[in-house]
Amino acid sequence: MVITWSRRKLNKYLSRIDGAILLGRYALALKLANRLLKHYYRSFIVSKIPTEQEKENIRLMAHSIRRYIIHHYRQCSMPDTEKRLLMMGMITNVMDVHSRFCEDVSEDTVADEATATYVRRNVTEVIRFLMKYA
Repeated sequence: MVITWSRRKLNKYLSRIDGAILLGRYALALKLANRLLKHYYRSFIVSKIPTEQEKENIRLMAHSIRRYIIHHYRQCSMPDTEKRLLMMGMITNVMDVHSRFCEDVSEDTVADEATATYVRRNVTEVIRFLMKYA
């Protein structure tokens, strides 16, 4: 299923993440951020890189998207935005490692406010950056 994204839909997701952080449910905030990123990556890939649709791993999705953007910049003879692409890879890795680590550990001991806030802020930046190409 492909989800079409708008600023309203993104803001709705972000407000749910903010609500979870305010209630001290940091593990829930991280799960919501992971889901948001994964759904957005999947919809981006389906619309822009249909040959890469079979990927389910969030890291592989991010890698495909980064390659697409680098190719786009080179075709247009524009300088790369390395900082943004590095941030995209880094936040994706944080989300992937956290989701793998959290499978076996109780929710309360894993996530803290700093991690949840960091992830929320950077997921927002990644998606807003990618919206320019959607």
